[in-house]
Amino acid sequence: MRSTIYKIEWLLLVFFYMNTCYSQTEWDLKKDKDGIKVYTSKLQDSKFNTIKVSCKLKGSLSSLAAILLQPALQTEWVEATKTSILIKRLAANHIYYYNIVSMPWPIMNRDMVIDMLIKQDTLSKKMTIHANSIDKIKPEMPGLVRMPLSQATWEIIPIGLNRIQVEYTLKINPGGGIPAWVVNMFISKVPYETFHSLSKIIQENRFQKQQFDFIKD
Repeated sequence: MRSTIYKIEWLLLVFFYMNTCYSQTEWDLKKDKDGIKVYTSKLQDSKFNTIKVSCKLKGSLSSLAAILLQPALQTEWVEATKTSILIKRLAANHIYYYNIVSMPWPIMNRDMVIDMLIKQDTLSKKMTIHANSIDKIKPEMPGLVRMPLSQATWEIIPIGLNRIQVEYTLKINPGGGIPAWVVNMFISKVPYETFHSLSKIIQENRFQKQQFDFIKD
């Protein structure tokens, strides 16, 4: 009986190990410039590559949160953003906002509503942000294609005095019949330009002294 239990436990352990190994994402480095690394990965459940950005920024957790909680600022730093409007502030750390993304002619511009929530582990100080597209908040607009999917996750940790390490991942489906190979060909450019702009704007005085009750820097 004891031997049988050991065999079952061993098989479960092997299964868990194999499942963990195969579930790990393999990232391909596409761009490494100015301290900003952009990776892509192919997923089995999507034709569009997933994006990961890794970088260090000169700022605090609160200064980054201050930028992200003001959607109207996205036209200053998020590449290809034409319009960004706050729809509703559900809590100090939770908002809905609306985005219009510019696309090169003749592709129609895209739009989406994003549900963004900021949380922090008070022990490790790690800040996690989920920004995912949601439906039934704003009707679709003529002349725009509603993006079926946009799922972004930020994981940020403080690494010293006024410095943070950021890891950002994004999974998208732009919709509207754009060939996946076209999107995948240029998918690393927008994240690099976005984080390059963010690395500059976060150092501005208007964000450096920001504080929030739900964030411990």
